[in-house]
Amino acid sequence: MAKVITVFGATGAQGGPVASALLEDPEFKVRIVTRSASSAKAKALQERGAWVIEGSFDNPSSLEWAMKGAHGAYVMTRYSLELPDFHKQEIKQGKAVADAAQAAGVKHVVFSSLDAVQKTMGFQCHIYDSKAHVEEYMKSLGLPVTVVKFPTYYENYLSDWRLFFVKKLEDDTYELGYAIEGAALHAVSVADMGFAVREIFKNRTEWLGRTVGFSRGKLTIQQHAEILSKHLAPNVFKPTKMTVEEFSQLPSPGAKHVGDAFKYWCLGMYSWHRTETVTCWHTLLCSTLQAEVGGEDCDLFIIRPVFSLLSPPRRSH
Repeated sequence: MAKVITVFGATGAQGGPVASALLEDPEFKVRIVTRSASSAKAKALQERGAWVIEGSFDNPSSLEWAMKGAHGAYVMTRYSLELPDFHKQEIKQGKAVADAAQAAGVKHVVFSSLDAVQKTMGFQCHIYDSKAHVEEYMKSLGLPVTVVKFPTYYENYLSDWRLFFVKKLEDDTYELGYAIEGAALHAVSVADMGFAVREIFKNRTEWLGRTVGFSRGKLTIQQHAEILSKHLAPNVFKPTKMTVEEFSQLPSPGAKHVGDAFKYWCLGMYSWHRTETVTCWHTLLCSTLQAEVGGEDCDLFIIRPVFSLLSPPRRSH
């Protein structure tokens, strides 16, 4: 009998690829939890065989129903930087879903967490610390959990975050807004990570109790800019000259909190050196992308999600 996996955030950038990858494997039956069962993304997953439940982290009865009879659950908590106490809300919601998983006897929780910055570095980073707090709570309950940690997404150049990360300048060049002052950072194409999470669910005994950091590579933003300029020529990309402090003072909602994350990245203190880093990519995918845009491995994993940024014509190589 197929194992039921409940996926939270299945209509989003991270949970969507997880649900999609699980739907491709007959070993699993996918149950997604969404605030709107009538959304286009929810309907698309339903047409592929997903069982759609309308619910939210703020509704305990919907969490109970979502977890009932589930073998596993993919949990990622959400936050809204516009809210002054977003981190407190995220912790409350994360604890609620952990309690529901424990009550339902879920056998394998895969939780998307981040580092405990305040505990290890002495300064607050709510984007990170709230997830670390939920992770600690899950472990205190004795939940059977595997922790996964995502770095930044290449897709951020295309997402709602693009106003932070891509800006067209007066000279028609494009500025990449990661204000990390020359530091290198890990990144992934989040669309590819669903397959990695599926393997964790398929191999519960091997991965239970472990923490896994995903990475496609560690590059500077200058290197990102060079790769984008190379493959999206004649367009030119360059890294911002803005400092972390300058970024944090921008009037945009959430700039301070994103700036705190940049500060952490600048210190080079990602926990990837303390976790089991998995560099996930597939030969077939690389072969296909070589035909589309050319380039080396890391080029491909930046270019694939960003290829439609300027809708350039395909180039032959």
